[in-house]
Amino acid sequence: MPRYINLGEVFGVPVRLHYTWLPALLLIVIALAQQFHGLYPIWLNIIHGIVASLLFLASMYARALAQNYVAINRGMPVRSITLYVFGGVPRITEQDTKPVPDLLVAAAGPVSSILIAGIFYALAHALSGAEDPMPAEFMQWLFFFNIMIALFNLIPAFPLDGGRGLRAVLQLAMRSYSRATRIATLTGRVIGFLLIAVGIAAIILPGNWFAGVATVVFGWFLEDAATTARRQVLVRDALRGTTAHDMMTDAYTPIKQQLTFGVVREYIINSGQHCFVVIEDGKLQGIVTLSDIQIPEKRWDSTRISDVMTPANRLKTAPPDQPAVDLLEQMEDYDIEQIPIVKEDKLVGMVTRERPLRFLKARAVLRA
Repeated sequence: MPRYINLGEVFGVPVRLHYTWLPALLLIVIALAQQFHGLYPIWLNIIHGIVASLLFLASMYARALAQNYVAINRGMPVRSITLYVFGGVPRITEQDTKPVPDLLVAAAGPVSSILIAGIFYALAHALSGAEDPMPAEFMQWLFFFNIMIALFNLIPAFPLDGGRGLRAVLQLAMRSYSRATRIATLTGRVIGFLLIAVGIAAIILPGNWFAGVATVVFGWFLEDAATTARRQVLVRDALRGTTAHDMMTDAYTPIKQQLTFGVVREYIINSGQHCFVVIEDGKLQGIVTLSDIQIPEKRWDSTRISDVMTPANRLKTAPPDQPAVDLLEQMEDYDIEQIPIVKEDKLVGMVTRERPLRFLKARAVLRA
């Protein structure tokens, strides 16, 4: 099952929706349908729940953009944003992370949630005199959701904002990004399991079963996110000192851009490659993948390689000295399988997603 849904890019930064949003949105729909049960037809309650869940998602999106703005303005470029139900988590590489600006990014999360909650509260107040109480109640719920997100993020458990702040403080004290992240993510996992236990107890014992289910789900989300963040820092540590040059291969298939697909079709099929580079005078012109050449037979002889290739100026490339872990994370962020390695506009190699993963697997076996 894919862990993310790609939502495109905002100001050049990939934005992804984590799969845990799916059960979260369902919970919101159920909560609102239950809240207004008997007041409106069930189908209308479901529609209200869907609209509320989408507005809540928009709130988290706006919250993430606020943190992205603070990070960039403090000299920490954001490589990607993952939207969890408790907020967006901006990915900033180890070399770009600075403890004090990271504290400001952490603070921007709850502050923006409170501001967004204030907007919904003002709307609820403005609509309170309406004949139909639904709009005001609707805004009141969104106010409540955003306040709860602001409070939840104060917990010192990574990747919550409180955990990001904890990591920044630990990084200042320990002078080690890796150790600080490991401690903060461990805290996140422990608190996640505690929330799951508390939620299960609330479900078993007489009380609010819905609150118990919500607590279990939030604990699961937090533990999953903390585990993912911990895995990322372990991968970074394992690949430390390894560059694109160490991972690249020259086993790629070159083709000419002026040739038609009909001419090179048999060559492509027999090569056994899934990616083909277009090179002129040693310079990279573009890349053609198997998905690019799903061409009807009647167009084989009229379609040139230049017509279907992804041009070089739209490719993600890297120099030979770029850390290998950055390449792996970049391939995940942009959902691509390979990155050309370029030096002085000339292609010197190719790093596929498989190469660093095989390296990590081999290192794990050797250390076992």
